[in-house]
Amino acid sequence: MKKSDRIVMALALLGAAIIVIKMIGAMSGYDLIEMAVNATRPTDSGGWLAATR
Repeated sequence: MKKSDRIVMALALLGAAIIVIKMIGAMSGYDLIEMAVNATRPTDSGGWLAATR
């Protein structure tokens, strides 16, 4: 198996995992990816923009 084949396979698995996470979130009524991004945001009232200024 070539290195490029492994990279393509890894990207396909990552895409499938994202789709599964989105489907589970949609069925439970939550946007799990947005919740994960919000959990990493700084606690300032401005969010990311205030942290980068």
